[in-house]
Amino acid sequence: MKLSRYQSAVFALACSAGFLHADVVTLKDGKKLEGNILSETPTSIRMRYRLTPKIWDDKEILRSEIAEGGIVKQKPEEVEMLEIRKLVPTADLLSAEKYEQLIQDRLRPFMNRYPGTKEAAEVEKMIAEVQEEKEKVVAGGAKLEGKWLTREEAKAESLNIKAYAIRAALMEKAAAKDYSGALKEFDKLFPATSGNPASIYYPKAVEEILAVLNKYEAQIAQMIQDQPALQKLRDESVKKLIEPDLTRTNDAIKREKDNWKTTYDQEKKTTQWYTPYKYDLESLKSLAKSITEEKDKLKDLDLGVMTKVNEAIARLLRADAKAGKDKAELTKMGEAIIEGETAAATADPKSKEFYRAVFTTYRERHAYWAQQLAAASGPVAPAAVGAAGGSSAIAGSATPGMDDKVAAALAAAAAGTPVPGAAPVPGALPAGQPGYPAQPGAAVPGAMPGGQPGYPVQPGAAVPGAYPQQPGQPGYPAQPQAVPGQQPQQPGYAEPQAAPAPVEEGMSTMTMILIGIGVVGLVLLLTLLGGKKKKA
Repeated sequence: MKLSRYQSAVFALACSAGFLHADVVTLKDGKKLEGNILSETPTSIRMRYRLTPKIWDDKEILRSEIAEGGIVKQKPEEVEMLEIRKLVPTADLLSAEKYEQLIQDRLRPFMNRYPGTKEAAEVEKMIAEVQEEKEKVVAGGAKLEGKWLTREEAKAESLNIKAYAIRAALMEKAAAKDYSGALKEFDKLFPATSGNPASIYYPKAVEEILAVLNKYEAQIAQMIQDQPALQKLRDESVKKLIEPDLTRTNDAIKREKDNWKTTYDQEKKTTQWYTPYKYDLESLKSLAKSITEEKDKLKDLDLGVMTKVNEAIARLLRADAKAGKDKAELTKMGEAIIEGETAAATADPKSKEFYRAVFTTYRERHAYWAQQLAAASGPVAPAAVGAAGGSSAIAGSATPGMDDKVAAALAAAAAGTPVPGAAPVPGALPAGQPGYPAQPGAAVPGAMPGGQPGYPVQPGAAVPGAYPQQPGQPGYPAQPQAVPGQQPQQPGYAEPQAAPAPVEEGMSTMTMILIGIGVVGLVLLLTLLGGKKKKA
């Protein structure tokens, strides 16, 4: 793997003995000097050491001032190993390519430089560990918050993985004081169509971006305050110039302003977080206004409620991955739906609309998985509502382990009809009820594309990670046609579609019996008609 010129220069510098070799001298008063011992005599040593983190000094130190055993000389490999150890454990969500770069650019070169050392043996073990992690990634796994997820678990956590990566980029830019960049990263989390507001990392990112906004607000306020003085100072400095310096300076000022204006015009097309320019007062004021508005908007969010709802959605998604094959997972899915809807009832209006769209879809999916399980194990007659062992699935199939009131509420929500004695779902209207608001274009976190018979997909829902299509493009859903006598829907509202029954393959036993009866009847009729002709 080839290194860039910059990497090569850093590599050469790092390999120089003076840079890597570090000696530590401890004096009798406890003070430690770190640097390089340049020379030694029986009575003293001469050392180049760090006076401050950035300033070096040369000093001759008497051995009588040095503590007993106070001279420690480090080898180059020992010094470099301190940095190598920081690479393992590896960071979260590294790609297979990043793992390979780590091995080829950092670990193997160290072994080649210091063969046979104990440090090289330690790095060899690191390579084996990093290679093992790389193979897990190639197999579809992912490392999230230091925990390894299998391919199946990573699929179920795809929404959280995506949001975690965006949040990590946000925090990295905030740490570098790139507040504009951090806000641009946060904007990737915000659109409802991305599904990211349903992630467990979204409320955490809101808290972090509010801290960024406070710092950015103070920075822009200071720039606004300083702008008049800066402008005056520059103008007065220009007035004092004579040719040719006057022309060169004016040209430089114009180029600087034109370059910023070009960048500003481009950024304004996609974001409100454009690069600030200390001499342009109007753009600074506009940026300050955007910061205030963003803070007010985010402060209205109830992050406690969002955290509870999003944690329920996370459990829902994990259970959804197995609910079509495992009744216990189906039960967990139903419980998570009820818990999430209950918590979402107290959310702010915008969040409530978003959550309604999400949970409507997953009630339908729960019903679909229940049908799949029933088809596989045979239909089970539901028990009476409120009775022990009663139905606990949205679609009415028997699934043990859930409270009967929860089961009744789920069943009512899926069927769109009231169930006697059922507890209502707080904040949610029954699915199928006319006028139920579905978030226009809302993403369904973790939803799989439709196409299977009876598979419920949120009408008009965007699949997370997919680009929105425009009318006229292949695959763009056609607009629903008006049905005579039907009340037209209000703009921005869509009724959730009930899950169609799964299509049965082949002929059922009842169909074959009916065909047999028909054939026998036809034979008897022909026999009777033949007997009448003979008599005639």
